[in-house]
Amino acid sequence: MKYVYVLTSTTKDLYYEQALISVYSLRKKMPNSQIIFIVDDNTEKSFTEENKRLALKKYASQVISVNFDENIPNIDRSRLLKTSIPDYIDESFLYIDCDTVICDDLSEIENEKAVTGGVLDGHCLLNEHIHKKYFLERDKKLGFSGTKEAGYNINGGLLLAKADTPEQKEQTKALFKKWNELWKYSAYKKHDKHDQSALNEANFQTGLKMQLLDGKWNCQLSHGGLVFLKDAKIIHYYSSEFSGKSYIPYYKLADKNVLQKIKKFGDIPEEIKEMIDNPKFQFNEVQLINDQRIVSIMQSPLLFTLADLKAHCPHFFNMLEGICAGLRKFAKSLKKIH
Repeated sequence: MKYVYVLTSTTKDLYYEQALISVYSLRKKMPNSQIIFIVDDNTEKSFTEENKRLALKKYASQVISVNFDENIPNIDRSRLLKTSIPDYIDESFLYIDCDTVICDDLSEIENEKAVTGGVLDGHCLLNEHIHKKYFLERDKKLGFSGTKEAGYNINGGLLLAKADTPEQKEQTKALFKKWNELWKYSAYKKHDKHDQSALNEANFQTGLKMQLLDGKWNCQLSHGGLVFLKDAKIIHYYSSEFSGKSYIPYYKLADKNVLQKIKKFGDIPEEIKEMIDNPKFQFNEVQLINDQRIVSIMQSPLLFTLADLKAHCPHFFNMLEGICAGLRKFAKSLKKIH
């Protein structure tokens, strides 16, 4: 089994540093593992001493560089590489997103009966998912029906793909070929460059052959993953969540300050290695919301509008808050009288 990462990165972003955390943690847990990085040509050119980008090759077993036309942006390069991994890896592999930390030996994954498989997005079925409406609206826009028909959405952060027999190889190649085709369609015809919708549609169109793996293989901390943390093999902390200025990282290894230290050092500093060696205990203080009414509207545009009002129009927000507080107080008094 090979362990595969896809990386497209420049010196201006922090994707390389995230990848370094993940590959270091994997090499620490599995010293003899075959770790493959598939990168684009520009990313490979950035692996220089001047850029302090040589450490990755120390941890990786092999770096495969793929040439692209200069006009193709990095997000496209990343998606095109990810959806065509079997073109570069002929054996069984486990694909792992770069914004992950490896918590344990992963060799047990080879005992899974699944030929192709992944973990439920949000660790729940579609009807229980906070983003159900979002998934279905996106699929409708793209002309897809895979998520609705399956009743779930598989997260693309970890994918098992076996190729030990001709039958397994055929199933793996068929899934990725369809995924690549559907991503190109959604990206260039529908102008939607997310890859997860295309993955789930590819699974549907190839017969729903992907099997659901235990949540420990892709423990999505902010999406129902805490229940799997104790036995987690891989922690997936969703780096995209921290792109906004207002987001506070709940996971210390996702903190931009930590990643900047790695960038400056050019490798993993000792104090960060100690954090990586204890990945299940690296949390910042967070505010938990226990009210289901609030949880149910956390992705509502109305809630984000209120947050923007508070940030940019505090006087208007305070006025609205005062009016709402008065109305609630009045309503409560009427309830008592009744």
